[in-house]
Amino acid sequence: MDLSIIRRRSKSAACIVAVLALAAFRVRAVSEHPYILFTASDIAGVGARAHSTVLEPTAKRLIERAEWQLHAPPLIPSITKRGEPDPPGEQKGLSAARALQGRVLTYAMAFTLTNDRRYRDAAVGELRHAIDDWRIWVDTAHQPPFDLMNGETCLTFGIAYDWLYNDLTPAERDELRRGAERRGLQAYLDMTTGPRPASFVTAHHNWNPVCNGGAAVLALALGRESELSERVLSIAVPAMDRYWDHLGDDGGWDEGTGYWTYGHRYAFMAADALRRSGRAGGAERFARKGARTTGYFPIVFNPGRVLTAGFGDSNGRVNDPILYLLGREYRNPDFVWFQDRATPRPADRDGWPEEALTLLWRPINEIWLPEHHPGFTPTLAPTYVFASIGWGFMAPSQPDPPFFLSLKNGSLAANHTHLDLNHVNVGTGDTMLAMELGSRPYPADYFGPKRYTYYELTTAGHNTVLVGGKGQVPGRTGTLLGPVDGDRFQALVGIADNAYEVPTPRARRHVVFVDKRYWVLLDEIETTDPQTIDVRFHTAGTVRQAGEGRWTFTQGSSVLEIASPTGQGLSAGVEAPEAWIRAVSVLDFKSGTPAAQSAIVTVLQAHSAGAPAIGRAQVQRGEKDLIVSVDNDRVRFERTSDGWRMRTVSSR
Repeated sequence: MDLSIIRRRSKSAACIVAVLALAAFRVRAVSEHPYILFTASDIAGVGARAHSTVLEPTAKRLIERAEWQLHAPPLIPSITKRGEPDPPGEQKGLSAARALQGRVLTYAMAFTLTNDRRYRDAAVGELRHAIDDWRIWVDTAHQPPFDLMNGETCLTFGIAYDWLYNDLTPAERDELRRGAERRGLQAYLDMTTGPRPASFVTAHHNWNPVCNGGAAVLALALGRESELSERVLSIAVPAMDRYWDHLGDDGGWDEGTGYWTYGHRYAFMAADALRRSGRAGGAERFARKGARTTGYFPIVFNPGRVLTAGFGDSNGRVNDPILYLLGREYRNPDFVWFQDRATPRPADRDGWPEEALTLLWRPINEIWLPEHHPGFTPTLAPTYVFASIGWGFMAPSQPDPPFFLSLKNGSLAANHTHLDLNHVNVGTGDTMLAMELGSRPYPADYFGPKRYTYYELTTAGHNTVLVGGKGQVPGRTGTLLGPVDGDRFQALVGIADNAYEVPTPRARRHVVFVDKRYWVLLDEIETTDPQTIDVRFHTAGTVRQAGEGRWTFTQGSSVLEIASPTGQGLSAGVEAPEAWIRAVSVLDFKSGTPAAQSAIVTVLQAHSAGAPAIGRAQVQRGEKDLIVSVDNDRVRFERTSDGWRMRTVSSR
């Protein structure tokens, strides 16, 4: 199909007005549509962008997806409960909402590029189908009348109503407005104005921008045509303060990479719509330091091309055009570079509208962009710490590190957290060796009282320490210190004091990166009563004992050497936890004699098969010193009034 047929909307273009000052609070007049994602004057530019060398493949794939969608099965939200199978041809409500957004905005962009009314008609048909035929606008896992599904659907209706406004008949506008009011905005008001307002009004996690942001975008799009708009905005806009105030200046997000995508895409889209409308809650969000830096969070914790080195329930790899919006906003080529490397979803699959938003947001023809700098890569610190959430990442170089270790600390009250303070992931290239399990498909009771009985959420299900066979307590808080730089080393210290079921005044993990070659872990544990200690590591690879106190995890052409120096009173065993849903092995080092004070050393080295490996590790303990010998290196810790401290690396 010829993408050069770009519509000229002279009548709409004549109605373009200057952007309102931030202090203005009136709702835009209906004659100003579109404005939420772009204006009428931007439309010709969208067509030109689609012809650019950078974006032509995206435009081609968008048309392919739109053509597939024209013949795809109808979207039918299932009314079965979370964890229950869906009838053939149906899907859970949230999945249906995301597919609706993908279809409608893909059709809208295809219509904008080609003027083919089949796409306009298909977009309107999908919206009508959602109003008239969907049995639910609230996912069955949640309480009605408003939830994440409704928030996503509201945003879809808001963008589509604004985008297609000048191509809808008055009757179509009235039909879509009435349906969106009844099933979207009124449901939002019912949920937020009763005696017990919905928790998403005060939450600081992903529910906040998805629900409040989605409702706000719809209210902005309907504007004065709906008497509900201002009532919704008066609640939704200030409610999103909680979300933005939870974002630290370093841009880290304690829900993890998957929920970074989910929450941030709705938070930034709502902020942009508010900014374009001249309302509060928009421009000032983009001015925040954390907003400017948050794009580095997925870059750091998504090393290489396929892995994620993060933590928590939705430990997924980030792939969303929101990074193009951030790149454009802050003229930051690093964010553009990262998203350019993402693998596109096949054109015969539903999902969020990646091509449509890429065509709108991906900058082109600017000298700062990666394509104008051959061999461009971001400049990142090899050890990168997000202190606001207690997450750290260590590698010899970034991006695309040859091997790496990530360390989790922070709050066990964070949304979607596991009981995983001082948990580490270790990988090489595109292979994870000591791994985060993530989560299983959410069962019905995954977020209820039984949540922390699931293996992957327990402390035992992580690469960290058990005290007296017991794990950590929900709601407790840890701290990550560092990096501490020394000659030939860098160190991070995870503090999980008083975070265990067993009284544990001191629970600290020192992670020392020696010569950018291997790590020395020192687990420093003090308990009120003598306790045994377990140090655990999970892998999907092959576990083999390579000698006394030496083990290897091997997966493909990657190897993790694990050395537990002799003389520590530890036994080693390999388990296959039955409570997990996929094949995984656990190497467990366990102390035999309970003690009130323990200092357990483990040495880790990740490398490619055939590369030189570390030799035998040994520990010497004195009253004031603990020295770990690895080959010719002497890694020295010194006891202070506040426990062990990493001091020096020297050669024998």
